[in-house]
Amino acid sequence: MSFVSIPLQNAANQDLDTILDNVPVTINLKTTDYGLFIDVTYNGTQVVAAGLCRDRVDINRAKWLGMPSPLWFADLQGTTDPQFAGFNTRYLLCYGTPTNVQETIA
Repeated sequence: MSFVSIPLQNAANQDLDTILDNVPVTINLKTTDYGLFIDVTYNGTQVVAAGLCRDRVDINRAKWLGMPSPLWFADLQGTTDPQFAGFNTRYLLCYGTPTNVQETIA
């Protein structure tokens, strides 16, 4: 499986609804003094609660709850953890599995 990039707003805190795997997904992002945190509801089930967002680290660690693929941020200019000011340009929120390492930085 290849991955898809989920468009985000350049806002510190945001809620968005999208479709992944043909099911509804709600994503809540919150920026704190300790980093960026995410809540994810997949097809009506909360699969991530207050997950810390790190560069190229799978946020979806409870796949048995129903969300089958990895969810992760990729820094296109280095290896720093995501910050809202760079959403969609420097930091991508990705769902799925890259076919190779270069795919995450291309």
